[in-house]
Amino acid sequence: MEEFFNKHIIKFTLIVTAPLWIAYAMASDIEEVIVVGQQEKVVETNPATDTNILNAIIPAFTYNAGGYGGSAFYNERGAQTVHTAVFRNGIPANEPGGSWYNFGHDIASSEKVKVISGANGVMYGSGAMAGTVLIEDTITRGLTMRNIVDSGIENQFIKLSSNNLEVASFKDTIASARNDNDEEDTYEQQSAKIIIDAMDFEVIAKFVDYEYDYDNCYDYNWGQSNECTELGERYNVAIRNDYITVGRNYTSGEYFTVEDPTYANESYRDFVRFGNNLDLSNKLNVAFGVDGERNIYNTESTNSMGATENKYEDENFGAYLNVNAEFALNYNFGLRFGNDDQNAMRFGLSKGEFFFNIGNSFRKANLYERFGDAWVDGNEDLMPEEGVGYEIGFGAISVFKYDFEETIEYQSSYTTTVIITPAVTTTDPDTGEVTTTPAVTEDIFTNATYANGGEYSTQGFRFANNYGPFGVMLSYTDTEQPRVPKYMGAITYQQVFNGFTVAGRYAVNLERAPGQYDFLPEGEDYLEDLNRLDLSASKTWGKYNLTFKLNNALDDVVEVLPGYDNRGREVLITLQYNW
Repeated sequence: MEEFFNKHIIKFTLIVTAPLWIAYAMASDIEEVIVVGQQEKVVETNPATDTNILNAIIPAFTYNAGGYGGSAFYNERGAQTVHTAVFRNGIPANEPGGSWYNFGHDIASSEKVKVISGANGVMYGSGAMAGTVLIEDTITRGLTMRNIVDSGIENQFIKLSSNNLEVASFKDTIASARNDNDEEDTYEQQSAKIIIDAMDFEVIAKFVDYEYDYDNCYDYNWGQSNECTELGERYNVAIRNDYITVGRNYTSGEYFTVEDPTYANESYRDFVRFGNNLDLSNKLNVAFGVDGERNIYNTESTNSMGATENKYEDENFGAYLNVNAEFALNYNFGLRFGNDDQNAMRFGLSKGEFFFNIGNSFRKANLYERFGDAWVDGNEDLMPEEGVGYEIGFGAISVFKYDFEETIEYQSSYTTTVIITPAVTTTDPDTGEVTTTPAVTEDIFTNATYANGGEYSTQGFRFANNYGPFGVMLSYTDTEQPRVPKYMGAITYQQVFNGFTVAGRYAVNLERAPGQYDFLPEGEDYLEDLNRLDLSASKTWGKYNLTFKLNNALDDVVEVLPGYDNRGREVLITLQYNW
């Protein structure tokens, strides 16, 4: 732990000044502009009751494939993961080498999270095609300790924070990430947050180191193993005021199979935005600005053909204009123009509880799709994905439809036969005998690649409202995107009795379509249905709070993915001291 924090305090000093080379462009805080005609949800995570950020923002059941540290993605409105943009502290956080954001390493400490529905490429650029998630790191002073008391399971979380600094450590042990072996797997994480206000600027940074044991990986000879380890690092640094945001988002991972490193990658994004938000009258607001980013993706990989080491980078620039006007209705109109056909337009209106929006959007091919590695051939000719979205609603209910075209699809590797020497037919001039020498051929393995040409649609409705201490969420999404439920429902309850706070949530996920490699039993069309009941009770004495939480109270264990079970019943005890 000491080594970790010493390393990152030094790194923090270096990193916060590194991106200033692009300060000529400058940037604005992304939350400065309020866009009408869309649904928004704001939550604050609580480490006493939320194990990760997704637990807080998804009203229904969520899971990490393979336990804590396993992949966990957010699918807004039933769209692909890459069609939701994620920002952390004003900096785009979707990985340049993947276009997604993996929530699997976001152990909840204290964050404010805003989820915005709708196509909003105007304000948030590439990937904001079905929704946008804005994560803001905060610090709550005090000490938090959490532990699972179930026999045979180790799950410990400790967080200590002052006004400007937070440090945290998390460790979890399970019998196995997969259900077909009993090899012990673990996940460990150490993190630090720094928030400083000085000279009208806010400096905010978060650092994460983790080690994750998982199952079902391959070595460079395509040998399958359950002895798999990932060593990873993340950091996010931002410097901002009312007009400018400058920062960097970084991720890295090293992957080992039986002690042999088979793959490593790192990516980082330097981002800058300058803008202003002008109230021309009490009924007219104009926001405008420019932003730019430099993306770098480094990869090292080894397969049976040999080893490769590559570094790829690109730059993106854009300018946006957003107008809010209030007449009989509240109107919103926005435009973005960027390099490489990264353009977007949006129109929205609202009145009281009524809202409507329509917008087109895009996703630029990521660096891995464009350049590949030892396993995959890149395609530098990929065009941006295109999308258009519609959403209309009143109060707690919304109806939506999103169409996506030219989506970038993975094309599997294959073996093709090439002719080295063609067949030769000769005729003996004396005897007239015909002789044929067969062709010499060779089977050539061709790497997988990516290509434009895919398309899909998603549509449905969502209802969410509170009735006194009860909350109700119902949704239907007509989508065939893998692992996204068509039906979701949740009922929540929270009430205070004589100083005790009791809460509960029952959630269901139904009809989840399988992914490409999710092989189901014969006769089954969907992955197993999920249902879960969580209960909690807490009591506060002055600066102290004690929380008991019962996760998966019904002990309903199912295959959330083929080969991966969800965790059974867990009893968690959390003690908090806040000063």
